[in-house]
Amino acid sequence: MNYLDRSFDIGGVHIDPPLALAPMAEVTDVYYRSLVKELGGVGLVVSEFISAEGLSRKNDRSHQMLTFDERERPIAIQIYGGNPERMDDAAAIVERKGVDIVDINMGCPVKKIVNTGAGSGMLKDFDKAARVVERICKRVKIPVTVKVRKGWETDDVLPLLKRFEEIGVSAIAIHGRTRGEAYTGASDWAYIADVKRELKIPVWGNGDVKTPADAVRMFETTGVDGVMIGRAALHNPFIFRDIVAHASGHPVLDEIDRRIDAMQRYLAKIESAAQVDKWKLHKARTLIGWFSRGIAHGKDIRVGLQDITCVGDVQRILDRFRESMAAA
Repeated sequence: MNYLDRSFDIGGVHIDPPLALAPMAEVTDVYYRSLVKELGGVGLVVSEFISAEGLSRKNDRSHQMLTFDERERPIAIQIYGGNPERMDDAAAIVERKGVDIVDINMGCPVKKIVNTGAGSGMLKDFDKAARVVERICKRVKIPVTVKVRKGWETDDVLPLLKRFEEIGVSAIAIHGRTRGEAYTGASDWAYIADVKRELKIPVWGNGDVKTPADAVRMFETTGVDGVMIGRAALHNPFIFRDIVAHASGHPVLDEIDRRIDAMQRYLAKIESAAQVDKWKLHKARTLIGWFSRGIAHGKDIRVGLQDITCVGDVQRILDRFRESMAAA
């Protein structure tokens, strides 16, 4: 069975193929999302999380993070916050921006986020979490989705997810770890399967999908409607296209040239951005560092990144790397 043929709808938003780029802080901005979309195979892209406080208080940086390219559609913007009223207002701002879906972050395990009652901190108080979601569902007309963990510590989040479904949430993304587990141990796919069996709305499975074979196994073992991938897409921005190829019985390519091409396309995007050079250097070091992992002699690229002074330096490092690999 080709699980990638099973497209589905979130509210009135069609998702095809059933693969999504997960929200990642300081990663899934318009430049990264648009690159992944261009490379192919992804049915939905989700923004890095944006502060509801920042949006509702008209913080320039928060509003800049709402930027998206029409070619990214369908796109979800994710918001986070511990204040129900601020979340309500932030969702309305997101809707006015014209995106397809507003997503609520109830999964981030980072201490500075949960200490404000946001992210997975919402899972400590099911009644408050339900109030936040209900206010947002009443406020906006676009589909509302929630990304959540399996619980705070050992709590079972399923009763809360059923409340979300009754309130009117259009889809759930479930990461198979608790907040206490953060990113340690294994994602509990059996729990994800339980969530899928109990809910009628679409369910995304998330956690420990590192290869195309993992994605197919997630579909097979959990029955989820879609698979959402984060960190593996940092190592390999082609992973969504590779999953489609693998599920169709086609060979999955892993040549260095296409990885270098993706890096150079990303660099061209940030070079043309109206951002300060310090920001561009940070992005180049971070993302090219991730992209270079998993390829032969990728460490040579990462070593070169230590001495860059402009994005052009990175382009030259990649050109030399490509030439050295061709000559080897």
